[in-house]
Amino acid sequence: MSCHSPKPNPTESPKNVYYEQAYDFLDKNEIDSSFVYFEKAREEFVKNNDSLGAAQSLINMAVSQLEYGDYYGSQETSTQALEFLNLNDTSQYSLLAMVYGNLSTIYDYLKNPKQSLESIQLAIKYAKDPSNKRVYENNLANAYLNYGKPKEAVELLKDLLNSSEPNSKDYARFITNYARAKTKLDSNYNPLPEFRKGLSIRTKLNDRIGLNSSYTHLMNYYKNRNIDSALFYSQMLLDLAEDIKNPDVQMDALKSILNLTVIDKNKALLRKYHHIEDSVEIARLSAKNQFALIRYEVEKSKTDNLKLSNEIAEKQYRLNLTRIFLLAILIIVGLSAYYIWSWYNRKKQRLKLEADNRVKESQLRTSRKVHDVVANGIYRVMAELENRDDIDREELLDRLEIMYDKSRDISYEVEEEGMSEVPFHLQVSELLKSFSNDCRTILIAGNDQTVWDLFNAKQKGEIEQILQELMVNMRKHSGANEVIVRFEYSGENLNIFYKDDGVGFADSIKYGNGIKNTENRINLLKGTLTFEKNNNNGLGIHISIPAQN
Repeated sequence: MSCHSPKPNPTESPKNVYYEQAYDFLDKNEIDSSFVYFEKAREEFVKNNDSLGAAQSLINMAVSQLEYGDYYGSQETSTQALEFLNLNDTSQYSLLAMVYGNLSTIYDYLKNPKQSLESIQLAIKYAKDPSNKRVYENNLANAYLNYGKPKEAVELLKDLLNSSEPNSKDYARFITNYARAKTKLDSNYNPLPEFRKGLSIRTKLNDRIGLNSSYTHLMNYYKNRNIDSALFYSQMLLDLAEDIKNPDVQMDALKSILNLTVIDKNKALLRKYHHIEDSVEIARLSAKNQFALIRYEVEKSKTDNLKLSNEIAEKQYRLNLTRIFLLAILIIVGLSAYYIWSWYNRKKQRLKLEADNRVKESQLRTSRKVHDVVANGIYRVMAELENRDDIDREELLDRLEIMYDKSRDISYEVEEEGMSEVPFHLQVSELLKSFSNDCRTILIAGNDQTVWDLFNAKQKGEIEQILQELMVNMRKHSGANEVIVRFEYSGENLNIFYKDDGVGFADSIKYGNGIKNTENRINLLKGTLTFEKNNNNGLGIHISIPAQN
């Protein structure tokens, strides 16, 4: 036995009662019991979906099977361990190295040097621990020897010897294999000093696996040189094999003893028997080895295909889900846009209809007022003129003035509705300036929008009518050339000061309907109207209206 693989570290394993008991049995060299409990630990790990723990249990079982010569069982167990490990997870590299190292040793025993070489190269690839890596490199050197590359083996073992501690297990292993490699490279090389050095170190360290290797190499060396020495080391190997309960090593030792002790006339038949036995065994080992590999590759292929199918199905599902989601968004956006567009059009149509209805209602209302107020009033006046000869001229004028005022009120109401969008201070300015001409100047002061913000729409409408009444009376009666209208807000009251240079009027004059309407409007606004005396002729009026907005 020239190969050796590191064992898993129990401290790196998850908590599992069976796993801990298995290591207790292993420490006591009770391999059978430890194997049983590693199997129980594996089942427990699988139940708990702990793939790492299951892999560690299987690796320990495979190592035990290898040490006891169950190469096929160890190979199968090792391939099962690979199924629980992830080749892309760096934290599992040490375990992967152990599995491939174990497989390399198995293939070495099963006379498959190519597979042994490939496996040990993978073990070195995944090895993280320096001491474990040295063990795998030693096994690589052994694989080189078996594959017919002694030169590469010698160079590698020379480096390992220079980097290892003398009198250690590793040193004994390296120097023994170095002697083997040198012998393969040079048939005249004497390997005995290195063989004996390795045997001495292993005997002192009680390295039974190492002693197995040393006894085997010395037995084979002396086989054609010294029968007594060959028999001695064959017997030592047989005793060790019985002690460690390795039947394959026992068979090797017994074959050696039989070959060395059989009489000459039967040696030819014995050699023929061994040749046939070896051929059959090698064929059987190769076939089983190949079948195990095929089973593993097939299962791995199935697993990979299933995984790939699941990934494709998952990607397709996500793609379909994304498409459905985008389609749903497009439908929602489209329906929302259509709803907004429809709502906007309906609202637009409704507002237009309402505006048209308001216009029609306003026109109808104006028409009715014109008919009721103006037409009927004129008709009555015409009837009186037709039927009465003694018509009071002043009374007739008053009645016509009343109809005029009413018709003007109707006109103002229509204008208010049409001018609601124009700022009020501009409406006031436009109203006042409309009474100016080449002979009359209208001066306006204090007409700021901030003043009018204190009044609501109804109040502003009444004030506009008041100003219009003043200006109409001015044009009809005053004969003024200059008119000043000043607005001032003071003490929560709007003060309107009117002044012209016209003829004015006496205290005893009778107010017309225009002035009366003005007073009524001011009273509705809870304001006051004051006529001021002007010694220089003309008229002065002070109107005070409280802000109620």
